[in-house]
Amino acid sequence: MSAPQSGILPEANSDATFLVLLLNNDTHSLTTVRQFAKTFPGKVEELRQRHPDSKLSATLAFGSAAWTLLFHDKDYPSELTPFVALRNDDRLAPSTQGDVLIHIRSNRKDVNFELSRMIMEQLGESVRREEEVSGFRYLDSRDITGFVDGTENPTGDNRAAVTLIPEGQPLAGGSYIHCQRYIHNMPHWNACPAHQQEQVIGRTKEENIEFSSEEKAPTAHIKRVNLKENGKSLEILRHSMPYGDSREHGLFFIAYAHTARHFNLMLEQMIHADTNGHYDHLMRYTQAVSGTAFFAPSLGFLDAL
Repeated sequence: MSAPQSGILPEANSDATFLVLLLNNDTHSLTTVRQFAKTFPGKVEELRQRHPDSKLSATLAFGSAAWTLLFHDKDYPSELTPFVALRNDDRLAPSTQGDVLIHIRSNRKDVNFELSRMIMEQLGESVRREEEVSGFRYLDSRDITGFVDGTENPTGDNRAAVTLIPEGQPLAGGSYIHCQRYIHNMPHWNACPAHQQEQVIGRTKEENIEFSSEEKAPTAHIKRVNLKENGKSLEILRHSMPYGDSREHGLFFIAYAHTARHFNLMLEQMIHADTNGHYDHLMRYTQAVSGTAFFAPSLGFLDAL
């Protein structure tokens, strides 16, 4: 079996840290990052054993340019490309810089901090920090909009089937990742009555009950992103978390899948209007300010470096 990294399959935690790094392109930096990648799973496990109550796990992933620089003698993930920017009218999904992603998850913010501190100390001058975001569980696993997030996530054994490249294929046990940071316009959102918010999302706010197909507006968020092809759902595993402070807040969207195609199709449905002019009306109340794409190789791949 090509075992996946520890941060991919577990159920949600209460806290997360998202580190997006830029790689310095010199021999010393590349060597340092390769050495770090090989030892990364062991460092995560060592810290987890010291703090078992934290349920710490983490994922290390690489963008297309970094993969070419670091692993030019290895298989290349066939669907790994830079994040594709989309625009339609005033709706924008930008593409931003990101060579290395480190996704840290646990039930203790201090343990997340300790791991991120250790990581940056080891990487030193080989990388530059592009973005660091601390995510947190909000109320009963809700987005800051007040709606439960991640309801459509796969469960049980289906999590691995949705997320991991299957055995027998190149880079088995690996996973594609897409990230976007959204800033919510909460004054605009809160000005909407609850029944209008429910039409925007496609489910009830308090009870978290999905509307029937007939009840859903063609512009409802879950109507736009719940896609099927040949009768089969195009699924992803979301590990998104709210973030922010009293002035700026929103959602750090992060999702894993065995193919990058599912992310791209969903985002197109959100941003682009169809022939009837329908698009995802949630985009009226939130704005993506970053967009990055990565591939997380298996534990075996990292160990063999």
